[in-house]
Amino acid sequence: MAHFPVLMAGSAAVLLWLPETVRERRPLSTVRPQRPGLPPQVRAVFAPAATASFVGFALFGVFTSVSPAFLAQSLDVDNHAVSGLVVALAFFSSTAGQLAVGRVGVERSLPLGCAGLFAGLALLAGALHWDLLALVILSALVGGGGQGLAFRGALSAVAEAAPPDRRASVVSTLFVVAYAGISVPVIGVGVLAEPIGLEGAGLVFIACMTVLVSTAGVYLLRRSVRVTPSRS
Repeated sequence: MAHFPVLMAGSAAVLLWLPETVRERRPLSTVRPQRPGLPPQVRAVFAPAATASFVGFALFGVFTSVSPAFLAQSLDVDNHAVSGLVVALAFFSSTAGQLAVGRVGVERSLPLGCAGLFAGLALLAGALHWDLLALVILSALVGGGGQGLAFRGALSAVAEAAPPDRRASVVSTLFVVAYAGISVPVIGVGVLAEPIGLEGAGLVFIACMTVLVSTAGVYLLRRSVRVTPSRS
């Protein structure tokens, strides 16, 4: 943990360098925490955004917690560097996906992110079924890119749609859903791994996440999310 203070100092320096986004500043004494909440005007945007975020974080949860065990048990890959590389590729791809939102646009990044997540889940299913390391790596790359597109698009969409005085509340709600995705499904995989095996549990997980992301994707294709800043 010796590197932790260095990372914290670097993060603090970056935060000080970033421009302030709040237009009307108020004294710190007037600032109060906000509970998670969803104003009515945000709900239509929030539903597909939160679903895509949940699936994206769930996929990351599986890569960070279950993929090393799968590589060792099914592919006889005991090299921790390889396991770490697979996880790192997912995170690097997510970063690339988030950076691409600026060019792709928020309105297109959500459906494209859902498509990337769908493809990543399909590749992961193939990896589990055929025990192929190449498909695991492709799943990390494609699914990670989809997660980055979907999550940054979701965050931007709900933040823009939320009233300025409720923005923190809405964004907090999105993070609650996202972090439920990185924890709850992984616990489910762990529970199922004993009775039906790790591969069977992984396939059940993939089936459930595929239904969710497909639902969000179809919704977005039929009713495109329009990012309209709230003025209320």
